[in-house]
Amino acid sequence: MDNVKFPEIVDYLAERGVSFITDIKEEGKGTAIANTFFLEVDNKNYLIDPGYGKKRLQQIRNNLPFNEYDTLVTHSHLDHSANSGLVAAKDSRVIFHPLVAERINNLQRNYTEIIPAMVNTFGVKGSFGRTGILSPPMIKLMQLVQKFSPSLFNFIINVISQVFCRINIGGIYPPRKNALFLNYNDIKELQFGKTGFRGWTLSENLFALDTPGHQNDHLSFYIPDRGLMFTGDLINFLNPNDIIEGSIKKTNVGMMKIFQLAEAGGIDVLAMSHTLPVIGKDNVIAYLKSVIAKQDEIFETVSEIVSSCTDKTDFEEIITKVYLHESELMKRILKINYPRSATFIDVYVYIYLKEFGPGSHGARHRTY
Repeated sequence: MDNVKFPEIVDYLAERGVSFITDIKEEGKGTAIANTFFLEVDNKNYLIDPGYGKKRLQQIRNNLPFNEYDTLVTHSHLDHSANSGLVAAKDSRVIFHPLVAERINNLQRNYTEIIPAMVNTFGVKGSFGRTGILSPPMIKLMQLVQKFSPSLFNFIINVISQVFCRINIGGIYPPRKNALFLNYNDIKELQFGKTGFRGWTLSENLFALDTPGHQNDHLSFYIPDRGLMFTGDLINFLNPNDIIEGSIKKTNVGMMKIFQLAEAGGIDVLAMSHTLPVIGKDNVIAYLKSVIAKQDEIFETVSEIVSSCTDKTDFEEIITKVYLHESELMKRILKINYPRSATFIDVYVYIYLKEFGPGSHGARHRTY
């Protein structure tokens, strides 16, 4: 894959009618807040993923290339959606996946439901101790509270969730009047060459693709006449990381479809949320191969560890073996493991066990 510099990426996208905002300072790095994209399709303007926080809101206001536009949101995780009610233009639409309708007024569930779910699954030590969030004395104290006063413990966890949300995200502003939730009654089988997706036709040259896996309300946006593919968090390192809605199987299906489309020459720009866009058809193919190869290695590592255990082996023993694994990839994962980033190997292993079962050796279907 060619080593493309940031100015080249900006110019390449501009030639295809796309501009973007990112907090990434150098090539090869990532960002916590999702990239925001601006583009025009079929004589209509769009903003993709308004992100979160006052800084991004001001960046959008300073860089908006148009006054009238609709907003497209790839999924309801707060790093993509928290500002969605503040950036909406007058009389515009903020377009979401159908499943967001039931959670639009509770977007903070990313913290207030996911953190309790992690605590219930991994325990206090697994959620806050192994990750280094709380000290050993605090872990013991929390365990005592959980044992002797469950109601107080649940209250504390809820407070922690709210504090984490406030510190990491800030305010949450869902759209109140102009949210448009795509309808499952309108979903179609879309065909692009030999690659099929379920999705919605937004205009003649703009399609919203149903790409669950990272989260069940995840959309990707495709403009085939320009080869523009906006994949949100589908093409992520160590995906998924959502303990409630994530799916390894569905992530794999979506990634392989994107790869198949790229191999057929259908993607000239791969625009992701937490890394710089990849430009040029050959570079897109090479990048996807690299990501899929890493996902395969993670999958095979976890699969081998799980298959060496019995049905009676508990989660703590399995995850301990994962943490002690000597591969370079696993060492890299632990360097960026939660809370340093949203990547959390514990969640990945938990989802693996849920989808493939203890003592199993899962199977991934490669297409290259």
